[in-house]
Amino acid sequence: MRLSYSALDVFARCPLQYKFQYVDKIKFPKSKEAVFGTLIHSALKLLHDPTPPASPTEEDMLNFWSANWEASVYSDQREEASAFAQGVAMLKNYYAKNFPGQFNVAALETPFEAPILIGNDLHILTGKIDRVDKIEDDMFELIDYKTTKKMPAQKNVDQNLQLSVYHLGLANRWPSIKEQNRPVKTSLYFLKHGEKLSSIKNADDLEIGKENIIGLIENVLEAHRNGKFEPIPNPLCPWCPYQRICPVWKHKFVEQKIFFNDQDVKALIGEYMSLDDEITQKERRLAEIKQTFAKFMDQEDMGRLFSDEGYITRKLRQIFRYDPLLLKEILEPAGRWNDILKIDEAKLKKVIKELPLGLRQKIEEAKKLQKEYKTFSVLKSKIKSPNIDK
Repeated sequence: MRLSYSALDVFARCPLQYKFQYVDKIKFPKSKEAVFGTLIHSALKLLHDPTPPASPTEEDMLNFWSANWEASVYSDQREEASAFAQGVAMLKNYYAKNFPGQFNVAALETPFEAPILIGNDLHILTGKIDRVDKIEDDMFELIDYKTTKKMPAQKNVDQNLQLSVYHLGLANRWPSIKEQNRPVKTSLYFLKHGEKLSSIKNADDLEIGKENIIGLIENVLEAHRNGKFEPIPNPLCPWCPYQRICPVWKHKFVEQKIFFNDQDVKALIGEYMSLDDEITQKERRLAEIKQTFAKFMDQEDMGRLFSDEGYITRKLRQIFRYDPLLLKEILEPAGRWNDILKIDEAKLKKVIKELPLGLRQKIEEAKKLQKEYKTFSVLKSKIKSPNIDK
């Protein structure tokens, strides 16, 4: 299998979106956020490109931004003007802190391929790194630009999937990194804030990252084998182009009445919202409404019901228990049995994260489904604007 980082990232976020985008290949026009991010990246590539006779100036970069701006992707003139100004501010702030002559740029938007062997099957992981610099102590620094509004915690940067994939890709492009155990500085540059968060990675980090990537690829392969790509509701759902065909969202777009009057469904949702504030007094009525929703959603294969006031989501909840004898056989030789002797679920999860992939897989096999049930959650309609990111 040939798999890009972008596809791997989409699968980790929502397997069903991965299916729509990479298996079914359902195409949609680029979002305004994607168009914005792509132009920002192109402007920064122009700024650091060593090929022109002279280094581009701030004016050259801003002229490029203005000449290639796509106002047509914005339906609202105020939003378009705000986004344009935001881009100008990002680029001017970047130029003030990152004059191009001070960097030894080794590569710009460099593509890579990283072979991943799983069993007897060879898989190719692909991607493109925004920028690679040669810095002090003969070290490489790979940099990815971010236009997102929020900055993550440092621990999230240290464990970032994208940086792990890019580290692997860089080591494959320049084998001396692995052969000579050369550390690599991996960085995310947050343009809105003018801040760069970095993490130094060595050969051990390379292997840990590769092991985690293998685990994720195995999940992708399993989904392809059994044809199960489950939807995972997440904060980016409101801006997903596949809402109309996603079981979690499709009720929002129903145009004709099916099963029973659609207005009745919306009325029930409104009543559900009110009862949620008085749940302790009206639990019986809530249970009756849930049964109605369940019948409708089961028949129509829907995971979410919508009205103008908000939406109702039904989720599958599963509770597992671990076989203590099997856990002891796995953890005692590793010297970790005493750490979870009482099988504290929270402590066990922490220990599992620190174990090698092979032991984690054995523990997963020791897990048994104790019971499962579905729950409803309520979110009243109030959708904020998404982060602009590439």
